[in-house]
Amino acid sequence: MSQTTSAIAPGKTTVGFIGAGLMGWGMAKNAVEKGFALRVMAHRKREAVEDLVRRGAVECASAAELAAGSDVIVLCVTGSPQVEALVAEILPAARPGLTIIDSTTADPASTQRLATALAEQDITLVDAPLSRTPAHAWNGELTTYVGGPPELLERIRPLLSTWANAIIATEGPVGSAHAVKVINNLIGIGYSTIWSEAFAMIEQVGLNPAVLHQVVTNSGLNCGNFQSYAKYLLEGDPNAHKFALANCLKDLTYYNRLATRYNAATTVSDGVLQTLKLGINMGYGERYMTQIVDIFRRLNGPPK
Repeated sequence: MSQTTSAIAPGKTTVGFIGAGLMGWGMAKNAVEKGFALRVMAHRKREAVEDLVRRGAVECASAAELAAGSDVIVLCVTGSPQVEALVAEILPAARPGLTIIDSTTADPASTQRLATALAEQDITLVDAPLSRTPAHAWNGELTTYVGGPPELLERIRPLLSTWANAIIATEGPVGSAHAVKVINNLIGIGYSTIWSEAFAMIEQVGLNPAVLHQVVTNSGLNCGNFQSYAKYLLEGDPNAHKFALANCLKDLTYYNRLATRYNAATTVSDGVLQTLKLGINMGYGERYMTQIVDIFRRLNGPPK
């Protein structure tokens, strides 16, 4: 029976995992601990691979070696260029009927092109990007949303459920989950940009940011995004949301491409995108999204 129709289940499916980084480490840890045979390839986070091997994973030296022994491959990497390069390495060694689950925040157009091309070679690509944090990944409490037909989601659900406790069907084709992801990221990054401008303005008029924090906390605007962001303003802790500005810019660029394809208005996202570009040009690319306020502080100069 082809792997495109056979069930994915612990104890009978070998999973290859590429991208054991901030999110991927916890995802892979849950997969191997919950019964899936796991093959993993090292990239930058050597400690993650060593930990996964101690838990029972097998380390592979290349994407081709990993593909040769895997029924399913999970990708959790930086973006579409990395996904496309890895797929090119995987193809020569892929088993017939291979399924590739792409958890990367990727360009929906790239995902659609890859899915079409891979289908001609009996390889199924499905997009299943993620929400929440590395801590949620470690605890198996991520949110994932999945494109493609319902039967495909049901086949991969046992694996997804090892790291996600909320699995949402987009009810659209492959590529639609990546579209949802970049739209969702516009919301999160956009909110952080609004908080940043507002708090920088509070400082400009000579008030304590804690005052605005109290006002928002005791209003209908209060939310987890705001409280995570405020930890940097009030406590100097940027780690509440470890997502680099360089990645924010990448995701908003994918969103902009998507909007351009549909000739959609981008009046809000354009402002967020330009703010991120300014931050990158200031050398803030490795700072986290909680630190967008530093862009406005620099633009504003000292309080008047």
